[in-house]
Amino acid sequence: MNDNSEHPVECTVQKPQRPVGRVGVAAVIAVTLAACSLAPPTPDNQRALDDIAARRGGAEEVVTGAVLRVLPLHQGPSGVHERFIVAVRAGGTSLPLYVTDNVSVGQLAPLRAGDQVTVKGELAFDDLGPLLHWTHRDPRMRHIPGFVMVGGHIYE
Repeated sequence: MNDNSEHPVECTVQKPQRPVGRVGVAAVIAVTLAACSLAPPTPDNQRALDDIAARRGGAEEVVTGAVLRVLPLHQGPSGVHERFIVAVRAGGTSLPLYVTDNVSVGQLAPLRAGDQVTVKGELAFDDLGPLLHWTHRDPRMRHIPGFVMVGGHIYE
């Protein structure tokens, strides 16, 4: 099983064309932080299903659905992982998607079968099929942060 192997991703902002003062520097920093923030994006299950069908590993996905099954915590080389399966449905198609969340880095979400969740992470594939990982922040700040949202609370 995949245990959130790390793939670098950069978040960049272009330099301003003219010199900026202290207030300008603060504004540039604020815009940079906002561009890389964890503001919950809108789920797009159809896009995720299309990316899975095309085997587009590395795609950033945001999906929503019901938790089908919560699996036991798993100790991997990069830490302890919360694992669960979420039903991703769109356009008459439904797919169970395996999610692995490194809770040694992020927060453990209190999940139960039947809970409605929204998950943001990176699509990957292993021997068993598609999975979503990087559903937490990257402590090395090389990857776009993900999250698990349940009950209106974001676990990152």
